[in-house]
Amino acid sequence: MVLNWNIEVILDFIFAFSFLITTTISYTSPKTKKITSLFYLRLAFFFFSLFMFFDGIAILFVSELFSRISGMILFPINIFLVISINFIFKETFYSFWLVLVCSLGPLFIYLGFQPGAVGISYDIGYPRIDWRGFFNVMGMLFTAIISLYLLYWGTKTYFNAPYLIRKAAALFYLGIIIGTVVGMIFYLLYILDSFYILISNLSMIIGSLIFTLAIIKEPKLLYIFPFTVYRIVVKNRDGHPLFDHDWSESNLSEKIFTGFINAVQLMSEDVMHIGGLLDINLEEGILILKESERITVGLVASKSSKLLRDSVLNFTTDFEKIFDRELKRSIDDMSAYDSAFELIEKYFSNFPYKIIKNKKQPLILTGKYIKIPLELENKLRNIFPDQEEYEAIKTELIKSPISFSSEFTELYKELKDEIEKISDEEMKYLNEN
Repeated sequence: MVLNWNIEVILDFIFAFSFLITTTISYTSPKTKKITSLFYLRLAFFFFSLFMFFDGIAILFVSELFSRISGMILFPINIFLVISINFIFKETFYSFWLVLVCSLGPLFIYLGFQPGAVGISYDIGYPRIDWRGFFNVMGMLFTAIISLYLLYWGTKTYFNAPYLIRKAAALFYLGIIIGTVVGMIFYLLYILDSFYILISNLSMIIGSLIFTLAIIKEPKLLYIFPFTVYRIVVKNRDGHPLFDHDWSESNLSEKIFTGFINAVQLMSEDVMHIGGLLDINLEEGILILKESERITVGLVASKSSKLLRDSVLNFTTDFEKIFDRELKRSIDDMSAYDSAFELIEKYFSNFPYKIIKNKKQPLILTGKYIKIPLELENKLRNIFPDQEEYEAIKTELIKSPISFSSEFTELYKELKDEIEKISDEEMKYLNEN
């Protein structure tokens, strides 16, 4: 038997094995290994590689059976792709498109078994197997759903990507454009001339590899939706803050943390010692609260999520283990817990930062790197002679409204004048009480 080797068969095999390799890489990468949405995306990629493999086998052996199988594989590709993207957007599987795909799938499989669903053609100089009739129409419909869903995902991701991952989002979007828009244009031209199927396959190979590698390089692209993570704070049992970390700016920060304090105070001792996780609904977000033996951890987000709850739970456990000595000594100096940032990288590394809006925005590291007007600097040094307090105030000052510094100094003057008016005897009495 003479095998029907040609450029289309070679491209199909290259496409199939390329997808298997990138799928394997995403599974072994520590950053992407346990991402739920990516698990279903991997299944879609796996079936896509099977689709191209059976398509290549069908042409290589001029087999109608393998051509039917390759077409039917579009059904599971659609299911897992829709589930994955649904989960990325809203952490749920259900959507209208999933219902539509599941409804049309059995009809598509039925058509694939009908006589005349595939046939042999010689349009481009070698025998190849084409889908025919309604089976071909359904195949094009399922292919269009894949392309449109990917394009929708890519567009939403690119235009909503935070500044710090905008370049990765652009690369991701470029890959999707090449794989869907360019691929579909040539796929439609394939109706007129079978030669264009080669260019369509090549476009899908290049585009798919680009956007897959972009995800592997920057998993944060999968967490632009469905929630926003604002802030995490760690307090000891006496209420002293030990660690504080921001992902996003929000005008609800004061309300959020007032709610956090009130929630801790209002909880009964029975609830506080359960040791589980609590979701506290606030006006503009949610507080995920974990109470342990020595600390209270609160994470502020736009809404609750199983992933966030698991991350808070693991973060709390490790924080107590790593800082066991400091917690036993009741050390409340926040600098002693600076290394907790490593736990942020461990459990929250995939959540994108939205606190930086553009390249001109200053990065707030610490007070000693912040430049402020000399007059204000002299005033602050007089008010805060301690160097650590001075640096901390400078760090907070740059995050405050412009008018805050003048209001602060005016208030300080008023209070200082009031203190100076108090007689020595009155001051002595106040100190004693």
